Amino acid sequence: MGARTDEGSALLRYGLAVAGVVVSFLVQRTLWPFMASSPFLAFFAAVMFASWRGGWGPGLLATGLSLFTVHYFFLKPLADWHLAPTNLVAMGLFLALSLFVTALNVRLRRANAERADLLERERAARAAAEYERARLRELFMLAPAHLAIFRGPQHIFELSNPLNTAMLGNPKRLLGLSAREVGPKEEAERVGQMLDRVYATGEPFVGREVPLQLPQPDGSVRDYVFDVTYTPTRDVRGQVDGVAGFGFDVTDLVRARARAERLARELSHNEEHLRLLAGASSFLATSLDTKATLSNVVRLAVPTLADWCIVDMAMEGGGFQRLEVAHAPGEPEELREALWAPAPYEALTPALGGAMPLLLRGQPFFIEEVTEEGLRQVTSDPGRLEVFRKMHLRSVALVPMVARERPLGILSFGTTWRSGRGYTAADVPYLQELANRAALSMENARLYHEAREAVRLRDEFLSIASHELKTPLTPLNLKLQALRRELDRTPGPVRRELVESYVDVGSRQLKKLAELVNDLLDVSRIAAGRMSLEPTPMDLAELVRDVVAAYEGPAARSGSALQLECADAVAMGVWDRQRLEQVVVNLVDNAIKYGQGRPIHVRLETREGKAVLTVRDQGIGIAEESLPRLFGRFERAVSERHYGGLGLGLYITRTLVEAMGGTVRVESRLGQGSVFTVELPLRAES
Repeated sequence: MGARTDEGSALLRYGLAVAGVVVSFLVQRTLWPFMASSPFLAFFAAVMFASWRGGWGPGLLATGLSLFTVHYFFLKPLADWHLAPTNLVAMGLFLALSLFVTALNVRLRRANAERADLLERERAARAAAEYERARLRELFMLAPAHLAIFRGPQHIFELSNPLNTAMLGNPKRLLGLSAREVGPKEEAERVGQMLDRVYATGEPFVGREVPLQLPQPDGSVRDYVFDVTYTPTRDVRGQVDGVAGFGFDVTDLVRARARAERLARELSHNEEHLRLLAGASSFLATSLDTKATLSNVVRLAVPTLADWCIVDMAMEGGGFQRLEVAHAPGEPEELREALWAPAPYEALTPALGGAMPLLLRGQPFFIEEVTEEGLRQVTSDPGRLEVFRKMHLRSVALVPMVARERPLGILSFGTTWRSGRGYTAADVPYLQELANRAALSMENARLYHEAREAVRLRDEFLSIASHELKTPLTPLNLKLQALRRELDRTPGPVRRELVESYVDVGSRQLKKLAELVNDLLDVSRIAAGRMSLEPTPMDLAELVRDVVAAYEGPAARSGSALQLECADAVAMGVWDRQRLEQVVVNLVDNAIKYGQGRPIHVRLETREGKAVLTVRDQGIGIAEESLPRLFGRFERAVSERHYGGLGLGLYITRTLVEAMGGTVRVESRLGQGSVFTVELPLRAES
């Protein structure tokens, strides 16, 4: 079955490669009257598609078919297999570019597959390690046994769980002391001898009903009977480096039987939690939508873990939003409606100062047995207190959801006296673990959507970039073709005015193409951290006058008039002249592009030790929601279908201005024009 699937997959990949060449042939045929000078363009797209979709084999197949098709149908002499020497360079360049693109696509496919595999392995290993470490620590600290770990031949206390510490009388200092220094001298010596034997022989010691006399907090000494086990611990070389001690109090048989029953209940409860957590990850992974994830959390919690579950999400502005309220069957429905009402989050956990401090603290808030005083610890709002009283709460746990140090929200769990169940301190880590997994699932959903948005922006940018780079080439190509026809039609010299007009058009298009390429290079330098400045003493006023003078022609062609106002004849500073000129050009060019043929005001002044450049237009303006992202990379406040550009100019402008110690900001309203303000610190000439 697997071989058949691979064969079908291979046939599909090669079939798509052939289909791509056929489609490119049809497109090239259809557009041939308009793009006779670019016979390889459509076929280059076929090669890119085939290599991206299928790898080396389909890419090479598409390359070969494209070469034969172009040679036979689109290169002169047409319909002739004879290879003209003039076509060798074009076909060789196409072959080289095709091989290069195929190699890039193959490496990209392989890199993406390896990266996804590595990330998945790392995530699984890290999650398993963190889970096991937390569970082991939790079991040590919550185990209903006396646990202690001693290190070295002196048997120094390295760890003692709370039960063991309480048995020893809760001394102020225990860790770091020798076993012979804790408790009555005779008993400490007897314990020390048992530890000496285990440490020396490397064999465990098991003692049944070992009598011990231990001090109490009030200074008295109490008799205990313990089942004890001392087990040697070993280092990486297998040498004994310590002893782990486990003790069970069997002083009172009745108490021992009751403790065993309680332990059985706890183990059953923990087993249920472990089963729940074991399935939680896969259950929460069924959706990459935040609301669906929260719905899954509620379905996991109610009624298995809680009688009530409330989900409050933290908003970017600092507030909260209630997204889910659920209850177990038998709980009053009218209370659910009351809990949906806007919550006074500042009244939550008044001792901590509200919901946000609770969330930022990252620790759960837990009440095992809810009393009237306990309700007032949950909230100080009178309306909420009345609702909570009607719920007859028994236990409450407010657990923060935090993923990668990002506070996401609060999960509130509650049990009632109607169900007869409650929480203990042992339940809180499981509730926290459920919240952690829910937060991780929500964070994964956010990262997934961000990745999709990044891919969309990349594809959109590539589409815009290819269009923008092609735009200046089209009129340039048309002018060259027109000039060729003029040369063929005129036997003598061609009129100088005509040639100069064609040269002017070509120069403008080449300049536009160079600006686009320079923008792309600047973005790559910024991303790589290689953008460097060469500051020199210069006059900003002179630079602004030069730029305004150079752009009076383009402004006039668009119907706008450039108006310059320099409050100071000279504005000296130490800046990178070329980069600063790029900033001024970007702002003036934007004003011309979006100014709708209305006057553009450029003002330069100095105040408070700063040079302030203002460029004001009366054009289309910018929507308020687009202002915060206007200076981002690839960001556009207008449709690319109506206005050209790569969406890089303002991003480069902001980067350059900030690199020179300045700031740039924009003020605008839709339909009322825009005002861009650049402030640069003035520095005296050295």
